[in-house]
Parts: sequence; C-alpha cells; structure tokens
Amino acid sequence: MSLITFHRIYPSAIPPMRGDKSALGSLPAAAFQYCEAIRTASSFGWYVFPPLDIELKFDGAEVFCFAEESGWNKLSSLYFEDEFWREWDRFAPDDMKGYRIPYLTTLFVPGIVQIWSGLLVSTASDYSVLVRPLANVVSHRGYQVYEGIVETDRFAPCPLFINIRLIDTSRAIEVYQRDPLFQVQAIHRSCYADGGAYAEKIGLGPPDGVTHGMSATEWDGLRSTIRSAQPLRDSQIGRYGAAVRKRAKGQENID
Repeated sequence: MSLITFHRIYPSAIPPMRGDKSALGSLPAAAFQYCEAIRTASSFGWYVFPPLDIELKFDGAEVFCFAEESGWNKLSSLYFEDEFWREWDRFAPDDMKGYRIPYLTTLFVPGIVQIWSGLLVSTASDYSVLVRPLANVVSHRGYQVYEGIVETDRFAPCPLFINIRLIDTSRAIEVYQRDPLFQVQAIHRSCYADGGAYAEKIGLGPPDGVTHGMSATEWDGLRSTIRSAQPLRDSQIGRYGAAVRKRAKGQENID
C-alpha cells in the first residue's frame, strides 16, 4: 500500500509532482553536484499546485481577490464553478449533495488565506502529511507559507489545503497555477508524538553522572563524517553524497 494517496476531484487541478533534486533548478551547481543532503531534502515529498490562477491584494486589514467579470472584491470565500458542483452532486451521497468546499477563503486573522488545491489526500495507518513551503526554493516575496501536520490516516480523505500569510501591502500578489505552491511529505506519527523524541546529553570526557562520554565507536563515526580543513589530510569532497547514492543503488560496500 502506498504511504500517501492523492484524489484529484477537481478536473482542472494539476496532479502532484515529485519533488525535484535541483529544487526546480534553483540550487547552485556546486550544491546540486556535491551536497546530497540538500538534494535529498529537495526531492522528499510532492509538489502541490494551486487549483487556479489567483490574484490577491492585502491592505493590512482586509484581503481582496480579482475576478475578470467584476474586478477587485473583498474576499470571504470563493468556490469552483457551478458546473463542477453539479457533477459533485451527481455522484455524492444524499447527505453530501449541496455541500460545498471553498477553494479560497480568509481566516479569522487578517491577511491569512486558505487555498484548497482541489485534491484530497489520505495516508497509510500511523502516517500523517506534513504540508510545508517548497524545500530549498526561495519563497515568494508577497506571502509566507505556513507549515502544518494533518493526521490523514484518521481523517481521510482530507481536502489538501495550505494557509498562507500575505505580507506585501504595496502591490497585487499573484499565485499562478503553473507554479508549485507547497510541498507534502508523509511522516510517521512517532516522529512528532509527545514523548516520541528525546535528546541525550553526551560529553567528550568520561561519564560524570550527568552526561556520558564519547565511546571509541562514536569517535570513529565522527571521524568518518567530518571533512578536515587541513589540505594534506584525506578529505574527499562529496564523499557523503557518493556513499548515499551507492547505497541507494544497492552497493553497500562503499569504502
């Protein structure tokens, strides 16, 4: 079973796209070539797109949305076209007929806008989705993307949405359908559950009752992870990246 399942219920919605190792081409060439940590983080998860082109304005108190037929209007909630909802009512069970999900709505805090992607999402048991800004991609100057974790195994399928905070009051803020808006990653509930993560105090010296010292094995592990600044030492650039890529290909003997 897949860890994550997307349901595209709005026909014009762009399907999610796997994260890109080059962060949509925005990574410096050296980072893309040598820094496997950045490459892995960039490609972890799925890019999710807005359902439509959206144009917003924020005056510091109220949000306005542009519509071709009526110009700028104060935003409360906007819904997909009637044709889509007629199709929804055709297939929905009786208690869901007439139920409408806004694709664009303001929240109770000034400048906060919720955007529904037109997708639903569900995950395998004990997995949730982390919705977050695009990893390693420069954020939009006009708005900030909030992060959130939704338990989409228990509440599923769930409308896949994102909350953004408008921060530019000097101009219109354009959110294009063709540009990924946020990133979705499946994470196990144990990764964020209370008591599921703890930190251990480790010192350099011998145990002192509060911390314990580094063992010989730990020193060896540290030695293999750092790159010396001394030019005469063996410090191969990109060693970590090469090791990770070999392991991904099933080549366990990397030394």
